Amino acid sequence: MKNSLYISVLALVISVLTAICCFFGCCDHKAKPAIVAPALDKAELRAALENDPEMIVSALQRYEQVQREAQLQEASRLFKANIEALNNNANSPFVGPKDAKIVLVEFFDFSCGYCKRLAPAVEEIVKKNPDIKVVFKPITFVAQISKYAAQAALAANEQGKFMELYTVMLGSESRLTEESINGMAEKAGLDMKKFKADVASEKVQKAIAEVSDLANTLQIRGVPTLVLNGTQIQVVDEAGIQAEIDRLK
Repeated sequence: MKNSLYISVLALVISVLTAICCFFGCCDHKAKPAIVAPALDKAELRAALENDPEMIVSALQRYEQVQREAQLQEASRLFKANIEALNNNANSPFVGPKDAKIVLVEFFDFSCGYCKRLAPAVEEIVKKNPDIKVVFKPITFVAQISKYAAQAALAANEQGKFMELYTVMLGSESRLTEESINGMAEKAGLDMKKFKADVASEKVQKAIAEVSDLANTLQIRGVPTLVLNGTQIQVVDEAGIQAEIDRLK
């Protein structure tokens, strides 16, 4: 059993080291003379691993880092290739100048706890940066009510009150229901007859489908996801977002 485990670990380490070497070899575009790696001496490798077992951990950590870097590069490529759908889809609610040089896009879900925590920061970013465009992309996979909440927000957008419903729904400490969402819409001063018609409209259904398709294309696996000028930013607090925006100004 022990020998079998050792062989498995040894094989894993070799594959990891090989993958790392291949990765950096592929990334180097300069022509270099071919280098033939010496044959691995298993006895020497075994002795090295026994003397320094942290080599395994180090190799695995490096492999994970290489994988993350590759994923970020692919994400960047996808975002750049779909920049028009990200920044300028006619069915996506936004605030700020339509042709702003800086565009922040938020993928979020009204049923997402992390999105609820982020919402006040996004609202402050909107207030403090009237010169940037902030685009909202509601995703609907966290809970069953997420779809109706997204429909309601998009319907509110038809009456120029997207941010009012965005703020109150993400600020709600209670679990959202269709009834509570309708109540929020009414308190926000929406024409309820038009609101209910828009909730069920083809335009709103199409907008939700477009967000879902775009999220799948961009391989977005979680929310909130923030994209600034076509690059995903790894910050979820007001100060961090503002710093990224200031860097572009």
